[in-house]
Amino acid sequence: MIALYVVLAILILLTIYVVYANHAYNHVLPQSRPCVDCATPVRVNGYDLYYRELGTDKGLPPVILVHGGPGHSSLSFKNGFDFLAEQTRVIFYDQRGSGNSQIKPNPEDYTIEQLVEELETLRRDVVKADKVILVGHSFGSALVQRYALKYPEHVEKMVIAGGIRINNGMSNRFVWKYFGGLLYSTALGFPPADSKSADAWFTKSSEKDNPNRMFNKSNIAILQDTGTLSFAPWREISFSLVGYDYKKELSQLQVPTLFIYGTADSPYTGKPVADELCATLPNCQSVEFTQSGHWAFLEEPEKFQQVIRDFLLPNP
Repeated sequence: MIALYVVLAILILLTIYVVYANHAYNHVLPQSRPCVDCATPVRVNGYDLYYRELGTDKGLPPVILVHGGPGHSSLSFKNGFDFLAEQTRVIFYDQRGSGNSQIKPNPEDYTIEQLVEELETLRRDVVKADKVILVGHSFGSALVQRYALKYPEHVEKMVIAGGIRINNGMSNRFVWKYFGGLLYSTALGFPPADSKSADAWFTKSSEKDNPNRMFNKSNIAILQDTGTLSFAPWREISFSLVGYDYKKELSQLQVPTLFIYGTADSPYTGKPVADELCATLPNCQSVEFTQSGHWAFLEEPEKFQQVIRDFLLPNP
């Protein structure tokens, strides 16, 4: 009888998945949209990207902030990294199909590897720096790790905040956790068929989980005005993460890495990931923020700024 229930449960999930996939892939596709609020968009690999800089060169390599999602925006950093403008250039950009950057109706354009090449072109042709410091938040950590594996000669240091692991098991669990949540949501009501409404639906669905990833749930107001998630790019990029294991390559990566995590964060982006990654990378250290969840740079800004300064700046 138990086996029958298991089979029935699997069939129900497969039915939901088939209906969902058909609906999503046939109806919720990236819709064409120009770069929004981009006075001076930068053209990178065929896409107009939202881009802004703070600060000037003062000896420290430029810092490039890599947002999460996939499909979020650089607005999610708010003013959490503005303090670094006292030391160097701080680069904010929205990945293709995300935030205020251009969207094209080409699902095949949205993979982790294309985001790696986008970041490389940005470094080489726009930032024009031989070496950069990469800061990846949440999914952005997967992107900076993959970039560092491919272009280690251009990475001075890496900072990972609330990051995910890019080995097969951890990436798969991360993707399927959130996809499973969406399956449940879509069982109750599919996302709208037009892209704009789907983005709004996806953003609202994701925001429901945010208080569960904060130390002080009543402090949710700090996450206001952090942008809208892009549903279709999220779907495509997320699945491009599945099925890869870079543990061997990471064990040989010599880039100095700082992993910051909050006590109240999810196990998919918190201490278990920090412990595993720092046990793999030969030059990695982690710092726990005991009064933070997924957004330590907003939840404990003073401690965060000091930890970052200690890691990035040369000893006096």
